[in-house]
Parts: sequence; C-alpha cells; structure tokens
Amino acid sequence: MYQHLISGKIRHHECDAEGFLKLHGLLDRLQDAAAEHAQILNVGMDELAEMKLIWVLSRLKLRLDRIPELGETLEVRTYPSGVQRIFAHRCYELLVNSKRIGCAGSFWLPVNTSSGRPVNARKVLPPEIMELPDVEKFFPEMDNLELPQTDFCAEKQVGAGDIDLNRHLNNAVYARFVSDILGEKLQKMAPQIKEIQFNYLSSGQFGENIFLKAETGSDGKFTVSGEKGDKTPLFCAAGILR
Repeated sequence: MYQHLISGKIRHHECDAEGFLKLHGLLDRLQDAAAEHAQILNVGMDELAEMKLIWVLSRLKLRLDRIPELGETLEVRTYPSGVQRIFAHRCYELLVNSKRIGCAGSFWLPVNTSSGRPVNARKVLPPEIMELPDVEKFFPEMDNLELPQTDFCAEKQVGAGDIDLNRHLNNAVYARFVSDILGEKLQKMAPQIKEIQFNYLSSGQFGENIFLKAETGSDGKFTVSGEKGDKTPLFCAAGILR
C-alpha cells in the first residue's frame, strides 16, 4: 500500500529524434504514478477537493543513469517519504528490466483553492505515512537556484493543450519548455538530460506569454528560467546535460 508501481512501454509519440524518452514524457509518468498513489492513500484529487485543496508541485529533482529508449518497458515505483517543514516529500525509482536507471525526489504542497494560501502537509497526510521507516530518500534537500545571466531568450504562449485538471500549466510542460530552449541554444533536436532540478515558483495560465532564458557551460551545466509578461517568476531549472 505504501509503495505504488506503474509500468508501460516507451511509445513512438513519447520519443525524441534519437529514439529516447522525452523529458516531459518522463515527468508525465512520474505525475501519473504520484496521482494514482495519492488516490490509493485517500489523499488524492477527490479527497482534497472536499477540503477545497489541491496538491501543487513545488520542487522536483531527477537523475538518470541512462534514458529509456523506444520499446523498453519503464517501471516507476513511488512512495511518500516524510514531511519536511510544511512540504510532503515523495520519491520515485525508475527501473528497466528490474535494474534502476534513475531516481527522483519531489516536494508537494497542499494549497487552498479559495485563498491560494499553502497548508501544512501534516494537516492532510495520515500520520502513518509521514515518516515511513527504512525507505530510501532521494534528494531530501533541494536548494534555491540561481537565475541564468544571459541574453539568450525565447517566448512561449500557454496553449489549451498545456493546461491540466487544476486549470494551470501542467508541470511536465515546463520540461518541454526547457528542452525546447536548450535545443534552440545548442542547435540540437534532442538535448539529453543527465540531471535536472525544477523549482516551480508560480502557476501559468491559459493564454499567458512566457519568456524563457537559458545559459549553458562547457562543463555541460545549464540553467533555464521562465517569467510571465509582468515579470512574475514562473520557474527555474538547473542541471547537467549528457
């Protein structure tokens, strides 16, 4: 009950030009696993709606030893891994042929849909899953990220297909924004990520223009940021290219 596994083959529509799973496709699978498990634990979307709450992803960090390829079966195992300050921490283990190929950690926050104010996750989660013994914790600490210092920019508009059930810009779409601007800057159709952290700073809405900045170094490190037209920070991401 305290762990949940989803499994599925990597399909053609999920792959980049080289046949590897796209970053936003991987985040889609992490989100599906988390949502299904929250429902099983009676803290899913329906239960939170009764309390006028939604889960909001605040931070996520992902590390990949290798990227799953077309036709491979990817397993995502997820489990809650405690509460830090007011955030619920959730972990993910990524497996192909029963071998770990990556891992991720994430911080989630309940937010009141009427006031927009955060709520301590301890008021939502049952006590028995706040501190599970003997679970491996991936990335239990995630720092603030520095914004890129660059003039390299791109502009995106939040379309209808980018909006999720909470009527916000879906968290996986941010990954597509990162891939797009890195591909443009590096002139690569399929930039591949070894490690990445997302700090989600505000919610994107339908029709908004998002201004992206990207900075890359010779060591493979990169930073990407997005802000709205009114200069409100939307997200920041940093990581290492493969």
